[in-house]
Amino acid sequence: MITVIQATNRPDSNSEFVSRHIDQWLKEHYDGPIGHISMTDMPPEILSASAYEVDSIPTSLKAIQDQLMVPASKFIWLLPEYNGSFPGVLKLFIDAISVRKYDETFRFKKSMLIGIATGRAGNIRGLDHLSGILIHMKSVVFPRLLPISRVSELMDDQGRIIHHPTLKALDEHLNGFLAF
Repeated sequence: MITVIQATNRPDSNSEFVSRHIDQWLKEHYDGPIGHISMTDMPPEILSASAYEVDSIPTSLKAIQDQLMVPASKFIWLLPEYNGSFPGVLKLFIDAISVRKYDETFRFKKSMLIGIATGRAGNIRGLDHLSGILIHMKSVVFPRLLPISRVSELMDDQGRIIHHPTLKALDEHLNGFLAF
């Protein structure tokens, strides 16, 4: 299973549009199961300190972990740029699920990172930040990071990517990750 993780809880975000493109690409090029996690689906209880105690983890968060993280062998992380890094809700999610089934969730699983920004750097800092966290958690990070800059200029009014060089870069990146 490959699980796509869309790292913002902002509805109708640019990263949500890119994740839809990746989901469709995977349906066309990958024969295995595909999971999708959006931070918009996170239970509000992850803000509570008790969410970090094994006996108090919200049932809905356990279900996300058990159904979409533990069975996955690969993760595609889509990271919009928030204040020079990635959204805090993603860090809350990682922290909350790391208190149970830590090894089953992260150990030696492959991760690919895509940065998304309306600015010119494609969230390269956020990619670097999450890479360090995932390596610490024993995930194997795909050695090529993909920053997508000026994302709003690359899509049509419906949120579809129409910029051919970006489509080509995504295709090459995803093909490389499938072979990884």
